[in-house]
Amino acid sequence: MRGLRYIKLGDKTLSIILGMKGVIVESPEQFLRNLREKFPNLTIQALDANFISGFEHLKMILQQSWTAFNRGISYTKKLDLELIVRLACDSQIARALKTLGLKSGKMDIALIAVGESKNLKLFNETIKDLGEFSDDVIKLNPEKERFLIKHHNISEELIKATIADRNKLAAILSEKANLLRV
Repeated sequence: MRGLRYIKLGDKTLSIILGMKGVIVESPEQFLRNLREKFPNLTIQALDANFISGFEHLKMILQQSWTAFNRGISYTKKLDLELIVRLACDSQIARALKTLGLKSGKMDIALIAVGESKNLKLFNETIKDLGEFSDDVIKLNPEKERFLIKHHNISEELIKATIADRNKLAAILSEKANLLRV
């Protein structure tokens, strides 16, 4: 089951977030290169869904990255890399890519595409053969939450002190990404 999520970023710019289960990645570089060549008018990023704390997390990081680019205060020179750096909460691009980037083999991924509506619709229709669409790979579950808390070294006190209504971990990770140092 999946729901198509469009996020308005600018006057003519939208983003789409998709989860895909069981995607076969032979070569991470080639996988992204193929998508980017098919859709040169889109900014596309694919990442390991295990490091995503739900759709709220992706949406906050996407909006953060977009705003930083428009203000000229981004950590990287490319929006697709900015997303990885902020999602990894790591200003070192190589380390962020090693952590959140695609790996060879079968994996669950989160896909983010940014561009105009007509290009996003075509993208959505074209990628159906990559794997099974699944919101579940992006959603936060107890196992993923424990993993991310340990991975990001987040204390129980911080979680308790966070006043977010729903996904406290997404709010914490988004704030952590916002406070990265170059």
